[in-house]
Amino acid sequence: MFKLNSLVTRTWVVTMLAIGICFFTTNQVYEKLYTNNIEESYINDFEHSINSITNLLEEDPNFLVENIDKIRSYDDHLSLVITQNDEPISYSSNVKMDDQSNDFTTIKANGEVENELKNGENTLVKDEIKLDGKPSIPYIFKIQNFTFNGQESKLYIYGDLSFLSSTHNKMQVWSAINVIFYIIIGILLFYYFQRRFGRPLTQLRDIAYDYAKNDFTQQAQSTYKDELAQLALAMNKMGKSLEVTGAATRQEKELLENIVTSISTGVLYYNQDKTLLMSNPLGDEFLQHLYQTDQVMKTVIPDVLEYRIDSIIRFPEKISYDNNIDDYYYNITLIPLFDENLDSVRGVLVSIQDITKEKRLDIMRNDFINNISHELRTPLVMIQGYSEAILDDIAETQDEKKEMAKIIGEESVRMNRMVNEMLDSSRMEAGFINLIKLDVHLEGFFNKLFTRFATMSEKNNIRLELEIDPNLDSYYMDEDKMSQVFVNLINNAIRHTSMVNREHKKVKIFVHLDKIMDEVLIEVIDNGTGIPEEDIPYIFDRFYKADKSRTVMKGDKTGTGIGLSIVKNIIEAHGGFVEVQSIVNEQTKFIVHLPYLD
Repeated sequence: MFKLNSLVTRTWVVTMLAIGICFFTTNQVYEKLYTNNIEESYINDFEHSINSITNLLEEDPNFLVENIDKIRSYDDHLSLVITQNDEPISYSSNVKMDDQSNDFTTIKANGEVENELKNGENTLVKDEIKLDGKPSIPYIFKIQNFTFNGQESKLYIYGDLSFLSSTHNKMQVWSAINVIFYIIIGILLFYYFQRRFGRPLTQLRDIAYDYAKNDFTQQAQSTYKDELAQLALAMNKMGKSLEVTGAATRQEKELLENIVTSISTGVLYYNQDKTLLMSNPLGDEFLQHLYQTDQVMKTVIPDVLEYRIDSIIRFPEKISYDNNIDDYYYNITLIPLFDENLDSVRGVLVSIQDITKEKRLDIMRNDFINNISHELRTPLVMIQGYSEAILDDIAETQDEKKEMAKIIGEESVRMNRMVNEMLDSSRMEAGFINLIKLDVHLEGFFNKLFTRFATMSEKNNIRLELEIDPNLDSYYMDEDKMSQVFVNLINNAIRHTSMVNREHKKVKIFVHLDKIMDEVLIEVIDNGTGIPEEDIPYIFDRFYKADKSRTVMKGDKTGTGIGLSIVKNIIEAHGGFVEVQSIVNEQTKFIVHLPYLD
């Protein structure tokens, strides 16, 4: 294959350039010398003949005029014309006046000849000229003034070398043959180089690449006894040695990689130059959190590690500390690794333990305990207070006692609901959830839910809207469980929409069919406070609450933080999933995806 950057091609090009320069230079020099020598010889012969004719003209003009054809015997390539008053009176028989007059006119128009004609003096001109579009040819032109029969006359002697054009043509044909011969030699020489050097080198290159890939099945072959054959023999011996060494190294490496990759601890190894030489997937994930990018840079060390690695290199002691990076928690241990003589540190092994889950569970557990303590304490205080009021006859009338008993009942129901939610959440997390599916009319289902929230929405000036695709009349589902889902979603939507100061506040339920994905989509949309982006990944986690960011109104009941976890479990039990899209202070959209059952 012809490649400009290959050794064979470059060697061939240099060789052909050297041969070509010598070949074409010799050819051109020879052609020039040969051509110039012939032209010079003929010009000298012409000049000698012209001088003889001129001498004869000076001795006897009459003889020259009468015997002009005999005079032509001096040279067949000389043409003689005698004119009086610019009209020819005698000329040699080789002159065809129609053609010759054109040639004479062209030559007379030549700058040097024209000047001599104007001067009217005898002159001899040697020059080159193009006639009838032919290549430039040399000529000699003599103008001799004399008197004949008492009148001023002129003798024009014209000698041209146009007959040498055949010699030029032969030289050009020979040059073309030489070029063809040169091309043939070049092609043959290229294939010789390719076969003699290119193929063996390509074979050795491919074998070297195979060795780099730990493939030692190929052996270099060579039919010559030269340096390439010696190189092939050395490659074969090297392959055998690498195969034995590589097998042992590969086994050790695979064992180490499996151990490092399978452990639940991130591993990073930096050398003395603080260049990352080894890492496992968990270690790469840790670096990506530090770099805030998907790429792991081997030569760039994070600031949180750099000064500690410098400290270990100077003072070889194990270091362990906790670190928090964008809501991720790590326990990091740095261990110095010494050289063979135990004199200096050759590198630092960084062990990274991800304790994010444990930290978050601790935080959520504490939050849950605090929340449930607060949520249970409030109704208990109210139950205790109103009970004592009834027992102590503080309520004087029967209506007051009924009102207090009603409040005690409502708070008991509230406590019972919270306990049931916690029990339901525990059962669902454990996988115990029973569905009783029926064909439920969607419009009646959602209108019943809106009735439950009519007072709450009117109190907060919130408009409830329902839009259902005409193609969807009913859906096969557990009505009680799905009611629990949308009670949570609608309650959250109304509660957080009531916190904004906006003229038009609304909560909308949009039920439609996604024909592309073959799903039923139920969207609960509000224009309330929204959910911060950093909270969205965790809002369906058990006990997680985003109320730290979505500030509730004073006196509002925030719940236990398990409502959305129950929503997620119920939807997944129906074979679907739920997602959320939110823009803070603009819009929040909970989208329930359910499989379309035709």
